[in-house]
Amino acid sequence: MTTKELILRELEQLPETLLKAVLDFLILLRPKQTQAANDKPWMQFVGILDDAEAKDIQEVITQEFEQVDLNAW
Repeated sequence: MTTKELILRELEQLPETLLKAVLDFLILLRPKQTQAANDKPWMQFVGILDDAEAKDIQEVITQEFEQVDLNAW
């Protein structure tokens, strides 16, 4: 039996008052998409880097792109 089937079996035995609580909980579990996320596609990437990864990327950017080679002009 699948997990979904087991959950449905348990739900069938709950009284209506508890079903409402379960529904509220399930709604909380859904991924939240704010209007900002819908308007700005890049928002899907917010939070995917941990602090160490973000620091590493910042260091690479600083080393490679924030310096001007005057001889290259």
